[in-house]
Amino acid sequence: MGNREHLIEAGWKQGNLLVPDDSLFKENALYEIPEDARLLIVSQKCDLIHESFESEPFFEVLCLHPLNQEPNGGYLGGKNSRRIEFSLNTPGDDITHWFALPYKRHLINRELLLERQPESSLQDKPMKMILAWLSRRYTRVAFPESFVSRINTRKTPIAKKFSRLNPLISNVFVCVRPFEELDDANEYSMEIMLVMDAKKFDDAKTYRLCDTIKNELEYQLGECDGIKLDDISIESTASVTVEDLKYFREWDYSYLSFREPNEAAMPVDV
Repeated sequence: MGNREHLIEAGWKQGNLLVPDDSLFKENALYEIPEDARLLIVSQKCDLIHESFESEPFFEVLCLHPLNQEPNGGYLGGKNSRRIEFSLNTPGDDITHWFALPYKRHLINRELLLERQPESSLQDKPMKMILAWLSRRYTRVAFPESFVSRINTRKTPIAKKFSRLNPLISNVFVCVRPFEELDDANEYSMEIMLVMDAKKFDDAKTYRLCDTIKNELEYQLGECDGIKLDDISIESTASVTVEDLKYFREWDYSYLSFREPNEAAMPVDV
């Protein structure tokens, strides 16, 4: 049986979880891996089961650390590019809540998989969320620095509004015109779309809370010199279309010097 067939038969795929109980799993890591961590295989399956170990000598893992409390809303769903928190119900595992940092990844010798079989794996939905979060490190939009500096004049109050919005919204999309560096004599125009999960959008109490914070955010953005806020709206994931987003970019506001969530859950081993 060839290497590819052997790996396929064993069940190796993207999303498998490794218990770091073997020193060989840690030898390329430039960070400490606690015994109660899990190593999530993030390499794509075609690379993972490739026939040639010369062409594909390694596979990549992301270290998942346990949390000692419920995930923080500001880190759920991959909203923050520097940290993600989530809950998992993995058979045979007593730990429910986890967090990951994007730089805590390393490569493992792929030949080690020939001697082992996977014990557990993530379901498709959380796996897609984690992969999208990782890819954002490389694909996020870089806004003009002159736009960012104008927003940052109201950094603290704006950060507080987004911190309160975090548990309520799924995405923030923004249209900035013109999308280029401007001198102080010229003004940006801006539209914002706050997108809520359809269930939250349809809940009257949750929607009212989001609308209240939206109005407060609108006021703070209106205080930014050199930015004209044309519109800020709340939309449902059930109604937003690709056409609606044609001129919008996702706003990853954690990269605009906003503060991290204040009440972030801490790892167990601190």
